[in-house]
Amino acid sequence: MTEKYKLQKVLIAGAGAMGSGIAYLFARAYPEATVDVVEPSAQMRERAQEQFARWNARDTARDQAKGITTSSDCSNRIRLFPDFQKAATDYCLLLEAVPENLELKKTVFREFSTRAKADAIFASNTSSLSVTSLAAVLAKEQQANAIGLHFFNPPRVMQLIEIIITENTSPETEKRARAIAADLGKKAVVCRDAPGFITSRLGIVLLNEAIFALQEGLMSAEEIDTAMKLGYNFPMGPLELADFIGLDVVFAVTQSLYENYQDPKYRPCLLLRKKVEAGHLGRKTGRGFYVYGDK
Repeated sequence: MTEKYKLQKVLIAGAGAMGSGIAYLFARAYPEATVDVVEPSAQMRERAQEQFARWNARDTARDQAKGITTSSDCSNRIRLFPDFQKAATDYCLLLEAVPENLELKKTVFREFSTRAKADAIFASNTSSLSVTSLAAVLAKEQQANAIGLHFFNPPRVMQLIEIIITENTSPETEKRARAIAADLGKKAVVCRDAPGFITSRLGIVLLNEAIFALQEGLMSAEEIDTAMKLGYNFPMGPLELADFIGLDVVFAVTQSLYENYQDPKYRPCLLLRKKVEAGHLGRKTGRGFYVYGDK
């Protein structure tokens, strides 16, 4: 049996769908570790705490049904803080999972740089932004430890982690990232730092093109999704997936790729832009390409 990578203290920035799911993964995979989460929103902190307890109860029941003894309630080992000043220092791994805004992520990385152990890993969950640009705000000796760890929604379920390496990422950091992915029960693929990496670069074209097809009136949203699910064996249609991800996120990634590559195939569809401007962001707001009832 492969020995687990040793993590004593983990810091996650952001307690949204991605941040809370990632924090729970680390708490469950590393029973000896402290997992801290910084989230300014009291509502999101409360929601995350409820999710941790619910996930833990579900996973504990599943383990017991398999005859597996769970060592402790991992939801009680995740601490939530409103700001970095109330968090600790000397973290082994620091990961940001805040919204796709480069300046916001840089601000988080600057905070990370003051709270890390000498050999700590600095990780970003960005799905499209430059990990190299984020790493540039760190001290020079820290930049070799910066890496992208791109999880997929929902992190507890999705099996992939896309590891993003920059020109400065050391082979040792990549090795440690692979070990952590294995400890979390994930399959890792490695990509060099480029806008959208592989998954977002390929996937966003499909989502955006499906929105263009809807805008042109070629099919209804339901028919587009049915065609792709039955014709390509996709578990979700592209418009369903866009609603699940969040249309604001889809728009931000599409816009980022278009600005970076200057290629018209990435230009955001006008219908997507209008949905975002109207606040119809998909499942999280109750309305996107589909109507979901109450938020």
